[in-house]
Amino acid sequence: MPISDLQTILRVYLISLLLQIISFPLTKKLFNKLPDVGYPLSRLVTTLMASLIIWEVSNLGLAMNTNLGLWVTTLILIFFNLWLVYKDGLRSIIISKETLKIVIIEEYLFLVGLVGIALIRSFLPEIDSLEKFMDFGFVNRYLLSPTLPAGDMWQAGKAINYYSFGHFWSSTVIRYFGTSASVGYNLVLSFIAGLSLSIAFSISYFLSGAKRHIAGTIGGLAGAFATVMAGNTHTIWYLISHKGLSNYWYADATRFIHNTIHEFPGYSFVVADLHGHLIDLPIVLTFLLVFLLWLESSEILFEIVMGILVGVMMMTNTWDVAVYGLLMVIAGLMMAIRKPKDLILLIKTAGIILLFMVLTALPWFVNFQTISSGIKIVQERSPLWQLAVLWAGGVITCLVGILSEKGKQKLPMWSLAICIIFLLVIPELIYAKDIYPDHPRANTMFKLTYQASIMIGIMMGGTLGKLFDRERRLFWWWRWPSIIVLGTIFVGTMIFPTVAFPNFYANFKTYKGLDGEKWLEGVMPARYGMINYLRKNFDRKNMVEAVGDSYTNFNAVSVFSGVPTIEGWRVHEWLWRGGYESVSLRETDVREIYESRDSKKTAELLKKYNVGWIVVGDDERGIYQINDIGLLSLGKKVFESGNTYLIKVK
Repeated sequence: MPISDLQTILRVYLISLLLQIISFPLTKKLFNKLPDVGYPLSRLVTTLMASLIIWEVSNLGLAMNTNLGLWVTTLILIFFNLWLVYKDGLRSIIISKETLKIVIIEEYLFLVGLVGIALIRSFLPEIDSLEKFMDFGFVNRYLLSPTLPAGDMWQAGKAINYYSFGHFWSSTVIRYFGTSASVGYNLVLSFIAGLSLSIAFSISYFLSGAKRHIAGTIGGLAGAFATVMAGNTHTIWYLISHKGLSNYWYADATRFIHNTIHEFPGYSFVVADLHGHLIDLPIVLTFLLVFLLWLESSEILFEIVMGILVGVMMMTNTWDVAVYGLLMVIAGLMMAIRKPKDLILLIKTAGIILLFMVLTALPWFVNFQTISSGIKIVQERSPLWQLAVLWAGGVITCLVGILSEKGKQKLPMWSLAICIIFLLVIPELIYAKDIYPDHPRANTMFKLTYQASIMIGIMMGGTLGKLFDRERRLFWWWRWPSIIVLGTIFVGTMIFPTVAFPNFYANFKTYKGLDGEKWLEGVMPARYGMINYLRKNFDRKNMVEAVGDSYTNFNAVSVFSGVPTIEGWRVHEWLWRGGYESVSLRETDVREIYESRDSKKTAELLKKYNVGWIVVGDDERGIYQINDIGLLSLGKKVFESGNTYLIKVK
């Protein structure tokens, strides 16, 4: 690895450490009941608070989404935390020796995630394949948009109509890191891994209720890796049924049931799509931690924080609101059944959470147009044996967990276990209709079981922490067989990353660095030259390039330059716009621009979409009958490489 890349990773870690320090007084004040006083949350608190402030202000039309705006916001956070130190004294930053032991482990886990994923990504850093074009396009648009909402890179003149706050948060993190967007993309993935490992450790340690540090640590470590890196029990089944893993294909663990998707965080870090479900991972983990605290104390402050986090979920990965709403309903019903007087408390709590969710997500609510098509009954259900292959380990973990807890953690353990079962069963009954008729319940299963995987990981850690705690009175005939069973499941599911990462990254043979766009120089050099020209000469005008199919390398110019095109990936825009009408209209207009012999009509279309740039290259020539003479009459050729050229419209 070149020294420059090591320096970049070191610089990013030091910057993240500063972000940690900035909000530690606030985090410690809010979460001082936790064994680690909320230490692993501080980086997220700083970046999330800065992002929310800029998001809210910029959506009012003020040009706050800039580097200057970020530093002003950060100074506000610094002064606020300094005020807390002044107000509360040194106790706001000093921690005990016991807490320090936990903090050191959590900081180590953050480093493992940050450095580990950064190193792994350096062997295949390319921002290509799957939905990386979409993810990077969103991040790029947010980096280039001083006011919000940001324009859609694939429908010029329209705002992004997607739950994309997580991409906005990612752009804020990249601003903090001070790297290019293409390097920052991979570093944000690493940052999320570090955050998630350390926060999952914190939750598992707390959920274990362990009185002995070693037991809590074992549970925390197991929970961290089971949540963030492990696979499902498909790997164990394959190992046993095929007597080895020589022909194992890691993606089968996510597509085992016909016409469905059942991914998990470990898979997300392998394929490195910076998608909403992955970006939301540290958010939902933080919510779980606050939720567990609320179950203990019912403090209004935790209700406010939960409301804000649910609002962030709404804007980042909307499905998660339903998932964690279900978890809260399950816990609430159990509380009301146990103590009917708690119903008043629960109504108040629901009101506070709803209020702060709406306040947090209000700018997004105002601009978002729904893309849902309603709920349908499932017609094709999963074979029971396939469900067992995927989720037997999770169900066993839940059973052991609830049977190992008789004390104050009984409510959270039961709530999580019941919620997990619901998340696994719901896709067998109903699904949310979308535009994919051949895979009707794929997205529903994906969104729900992804969160089930997270909860299973937390249950694994919390339960192992309980089982290893000698202070907890458990019969030996229950304790040790349970440890062996859960330990076997944990080790078996941890086989997944040991196979998947080498498989996806070609056994780490070729080091390429951290720059996610360098591949463009070799694969499409002419378009890469055009991208760099547009970056230097961007004048807020839109562009036109060939309309492309989703999951292809079409529309690279709009994605990497950040200049919106009239129409990009057609299926994605079909989904985001809730219909194909606008996509079809724009497709027709793009064809007219490239092929028309009527220069007046072409000029009118360019004006309609505020187009200042026309791209002509292999993609365009492969689809349209290009009228070169007519196009060149509309402006000046400002870039040319081979048969690829860029026109600046008069």
